Amino acid sequence: MNKCNSIFSLKSEFLDKHFFYSFWKNNFHTSPLCKNRKSSTFLINLNKKNIAVCEQNEKNNDNAENNTLSEEIKREANSIQHVFKWGIGNKFRSDPENRFHPVHHPRPKEVTIKKSYFDSTNENIKYEDLNEQWEVFWFENNKLNAKPFPIKKYGIEAAKKEAFKFYETLQSQNRINPKPKHESGVEGVYYDVVTNCWIALYRSNNFPVCKSFSAEYHGFEMAKQMAIDRVNKCKR
Repeated sequence: MNKCNSIFSLKSEFLDKHFFYSFWKNNFHTSPLCKNRKSSTFLINLNKKNIAVCEQNEKNNDNAENNTLSEEIKREANSIQHVFKWGIGNKFRSDPENRFHPVHHPRPKEVTIKKSYFDSTNENIKYEDLNEQWEVFWFENNKLNAKPFPIKKYGIEAAKKEAFKFYETLQSQNRINPKPKHESGVEGVYYDVVTNCWIALYRSNNFPVCKSFSAEYHGFEMAKQMAIDRVNKCKR
């Protein structure tokens, strides 16, 4: 107490402020902790703010986990397990020199694929289940043509992409013609687009008979006329 009184007594009008400040700083200790000490109200508000931030972070984490879980459930709902009996190819296997040998041996492999994998937006591109391949169908020169894209050669997604790519190439080259309408005008005479033959259906001695005439061998119109003549001959 005496020390404090002596200090304040020295503080007079002619005393320099700088001298007073230096004297106070050198003789009295001021803790940095005291300088930075916050009020209880500030600490309460800070604590509330930290709690709110933590709750918001937990909420964001829960939302992220729920979104991830929803995506996984949706992905599983749109997927199926499927076994490809003849194996699955790739870019390496697409080279004829790198094919599986012997090619007729089954190489089953189970994979997860989309449910919509076997669906096609183009009626001329279809999946053939027996040989596990995508096939492209088109009419050219009044004849049905087909080209396969097997999964055991190209792979699952690549086989489908190659099929659609090939069809686009046919379109760009104007090689796709509309389906021909072959009508003979005679009952019992039909054209088979698969075998490219005119078919004559008739009865001989009360037994049904089917006779085909190849358009490739005889010519389109000649094969048609031969089928008509055969049916007319047996009707007499």
